[in-house]
Amino acid sequence: MNIRILPLTAALYLLVLGAGCGHLDVAPEGSPNRVLKGTLTTGVALPAGAEIMVRLIARNPTEPVRPAGGDLPVASRPGLEAERILGEHVQTLSAAAGEPVPFQIEYQADDAMVRHGLNLEARVIYGGRVRFRTVNAHVVTLRSAPYRQDLMVQAVDR
Repeated sequence: MNIRILPLTAALYLLVLGAGCGHLDVAPEGSPNRVLKGTLTTGVALPAGAEIMVRLIARNPTEPVRPAGGDLPVASRPGLEAERILGEHVQTLSAAAGEPVPFQIEYQADDAMVRHGLNLEARVIYGGRVRFRTVNAHVVTLRSAPYRQDLMVQAVDR
């Protein structure tokens, strides 16, 4: 009778082990061509001629930061990260507009880059000055990227 229990226990062990391995399948990579949609909220109506700029930025702390137009990396400093603009939406309002203002950014990024997190930044410029900007970080990840991004900006005190 002991001889029959041993094969049954081994079969049960293999069945449990095999069931656990079923969760190791990796989903196929998504398309690197992506579109991010959202709205920008300022809390006030914007005047005609206001320029709205929304950027999607990838920050990579392992890459050296290079000055614009330069070939040599800037000296490494703690907290300094390389950034790359993946896409942007720039719009000048032809008439005064209430809120929210819709935006759409087309960009290319692989799943690993989006999984790491991308920053969404915005500025509203009119009268020759930045009047509103993002103050809090708005991070877009692989889970949140398919959904509409509601971005809030705050008035710049000057």
